[in-house]
Amino acid sequence: EEVIVTGSRISSPNLLSISPVASITADDIRTTGHSRIEDVLNKLPQAFAAQGSNISNGSDGTAAINLRGLGSNRTLVLVNGRRLGPGDPAGVFASDINQIPTALISRVEILTGGSSATYGADAVAGVVNFIMDDKFEGVRIETNYNVFNHHNRNPLASVVSASGFAVPPGTVNVGDGLDAALVMGSNFADNRGNATFYLTYRQDKPILQASYDFSACSLNSGTSFGDAGCGGSGTSFPTRYRPRPTTGQRPSYTIDSTGALVAAGAGDPALPLFNFGPYNYYQRPDTRYGAGTFVNFDVNSRVNVYGEFMFMNDRSTLQIAPSGIFTLDYAIGCDNPLWTAQERQAFCTDFGLASTDFITMRLNRRNVEGGGRQQDIGHTSFRMLAGVKGTLGDAWHYDIAAQHQSSHLSSVFQNDFSISRLGRALDVVLAGGVPQCRAVVDGTDPSCVPYNIWQPHGVTAAALNYLQIPLVAKGDITERVVSASVTGDLGQHGVLVPGAAEGLKLNFGIERRTVKSEFLPDAAFQAGDGAGQGGAVLPVAGGYGVTELFAEGRLPLPARISAEAAYRYSEYSSGRNTGTFKVGLDFSPLDTLRLRGSFQRAVRVANASELYSPQAVGLDGTVDPCAGATPVLTQAECANTGITALQYGQVGANPASQYNGFIGGNPDLKPETADTVSFGAVWQPQFIAGFKAVVDYYDITIKDPIQGPNADFTLLLCAKSGAAKFCDKVHRDVDGSLFETTDGYVVDTLENIGQIRESGLDFDLAYSARLGSFGSLKLGLISTRLLKFEFTPQPGISYDCVGLYGSFCSSGAPNGQPVAEWRHKLSSTWSTPWHGLDINLGWRYFGEVKRDLESSQPNLAFLGLATGVLPSDSRLGSRSYFDLSASLAIDQTYSVRIGANNLFDKDPPISGSGTCPTGPCNGNTWPQSYDALGRQLFLQASAKF
Repeated sequence: EEVIVTGSRISSPNLLSISPVASITADDIRTTGHSRIEDVLNKLPQAFAAQGSNISNGSDGTAAINLRGLGSNRTLVLVNGRRLGPGDPAGVFASDINQIPTALISRVEILTGGSSATYGADAVAGVVNFIMDDKFEGVRIETNYNVFNHHNRNPLASVVSASGFAVPPGTVNVGDGLDAALVMGSNFADNRGNATFYLTYRQDKPILQASYDFSACSLNSGTSFGDAGCGGSGTSFPTRYRPRPTTGQRPSYTIDSTGALVAAGAGDPALPLFNFGPYNYYQRPDTRYGAGTFVNFDVNSRVNVYGEFMFMNDRSTLQIAPSGIFTLDYAIGCDNPLWTAQERQAFCTDFGLASTDFITMRLNRRNVEGGGRQQDIGHTSFRMLAGVKGTLGDAWHYDIAAQHQSSHLSSVFQNDFSISRLGRALDVVLAGGVPQCRAVVDGTDPSCVPYNIWQPHGVTAAALNYLQIPLVAKGDITERVVSASVTGDLGQHGVLVPGAAEGLKLNFGIERRTVKSEFLPDAAFQAGDGAGQGGAVLPVAGGYGVTELFAEGRLPLPARISAEAAYRYSEYSSGRNTGTFKVGLDFSPLDTLRLRGSFQRAVRVANASELYSPQAVGLDGTVDPCAGATPVLTQAECANTGITALQYGQVGANPASQYNGFIGGNPDLKPETADTVSFGAVWQPQFIAGFKAVVDYYDITIKDPIQGPNADFTLLLCAKSGAAKFCDKVHRDVDGSLFETTDGYVVDTLENIGQIRESGLDFDLAYSARLGSFGSLKLGLISTRLLKFEFTPQPGISYDCVGLYGSFCSSGAPNGQPVAEWRHKLSSTWSTPWHGLDINLGWRYFGEVKRDLESSQPNLAFLGLATGVLPSDSRLGSRSYFDLSASLAIDQTYSVRIGANNLFDKDPPISGSGTCPTGPCNGNTWPQSYDALGRQLFLQASAKF
């Protein structure tokens, strides 16, 4: 039978790929015990963790694949060789692999390196092709139950306890998950056709960070976690009050449990930092339904019609710490009846203000009474495909198809505060002897309820009902593809090189693809009225169309050499035109040795979000070297960034290491280009029966990547040089801050700027042997050794992230995860002599990484001036995880598998808040890269009839 190997549209018996391709079978997937396919793929050395179930803050509710750590928007996902469209209209436009029915996967092929010439734009880092079992016969029922079992024994429990926070119980069993699938298939019309149908259901329960001792508080970075203790957010509980008179000192206060006003200065131990960690989800709850069908029918010996339909409805909830008043300024009347006499004295009288005057108050307070902020994210997707393929004579084949995919987003953000309502609820007067909102008295807002944050237990349920608002967003993204291609074997027409075993094979065709996206937040979102949103959330709409012509050829040569080439010309509706190509050689000097090499040019065109996202202030930077009581930069250097002499040493640092950037899209973005060089060898020696070794080198260079120039570098270059091209992008607010208000930010909008380069070695070793009366053994090792992972965010700034992690070699890089130099996965299967019993043992290894800002590389060391050495975060130790499972097949009808991942319940490496960027770092660690949730126990059962 002729097959198509991922990376080529040319089918041929025994065709082997010139580009490196790794393959995962259905049995490999079941052995892992995972019901989420992203959990399986993220454990491969070629993949870096991306969007997944362990991200809460910053999650878009999808699951994505991030090959080579170059970003999920640079990884192309296919189903049976055809595109899986974007999954979320508000995200990075990556494919949502939640749509893939795991129970129907036959195998997954992963091709790393650019493949745009074969598959079109976005295949910069590579291609993941899900090959489905679309000719199934019979009925199969599969179930998978799993739970995380963890024993809390981390020494950090003493840090949590010493800080006065609750320590979780010794053993927890959390995050139950249930996955079920029904697959039915049958041939029909005298076996000329087949219809395969599937139904899937999955439910995962939530896990809070409060369940684990190492995440029960947000850890400070410092000499050690024991010395630094628990930290948190400056938006605190109880309230932090900062009266802001027009002249003079601006003190800071809070209240104690009796309601007495106490000082809470910027360096005062009384400053109440809020422990937000326990509220956050370590695993988001998720409920998913899926259904679909694959149909193919031979009309006659030369014509086959086929169709695919896939449906998914997924609802996931993310939860982060409570909303509240995030550093907002309000004018409060000095006659406020909710104030105590002490508060009135401190807030007004001490500044010479009378009862008829107003004082501007800068306030910080968590809505502890209302609980955590939750975002209910729903995705409903449809993918439909119809096509016809067949033969034109003996040498030519054709394939014509059309597909439509749409994904609908429905998002409701709950328990956030309205900024405008807060202003009215804090402006309170005495009316008829009862405290009332001024807005009620003057008729501006009759529904207003006073928000009493001036006394302990002063907040009422009625006030929360008034202040808490839902924030609603909807969106749609649609992709349509029409393609036609012809493949011919010219060898049958005598077109072959003398001495070659086969003739020239060609594939050529045309493709038309359109993508349209719309993201529509409600009026409150757009007005920036959500206190916990970090700024306005604005609508995005746009799209593009592209017409492409492509051709590919494979020419066998004498002396066991084959040459391969491909070219694709793309014409975009935006006026951009691109050309991509690949060339490769395959040489087998011996029956047991095959050498291969290729060069590929790939492109990625900016998506609608990158092109059309409105520019607005949002969280972006991680350091301010001019903040804190003792800035690391001189007064003159900080003056370049906008710090006045009076402000120097008085500007507060953000304890959560979060600073504002002016971020957004750019309609003038041009396509980014990537060149991939790869060469390797496949060795299958005869003297070691059952052994195979594959070694491949790769080098990927992305030129003019679509990225921000990095706000932190811009800020520091401004400080050091004073150059207008940097300093014009730095905007401090009236107090010199870059985070207290949205008036403070660094411009960091998208550009075609800099370069990204990655190189490494992949190893794929396999061995199988019969053990006589002891059964048989299979061993497999997949490993990657990174040689270079260099980022150039703007000219003159470059740094290599191999073996590093942190704010610049994690969140600041496209991968968003630690960059280990070595990663490997070793699997072994013992097929025992006892009928139907197999035992699997796996070893996953993730190498040590060190803190990026403590690197000796000049540019990283330059940034490290802002934070200094943090011994608590200086390294994340290597991790070895062992997985064990056993399966039993009964009468070829039933099978049961039981197992444990992270068998020895190993804790993840920990980093403190100084090196834990929001999003990919969650709960003082990186849970998409490490096994943060403990030992996962699973039980699978299946029946096939």
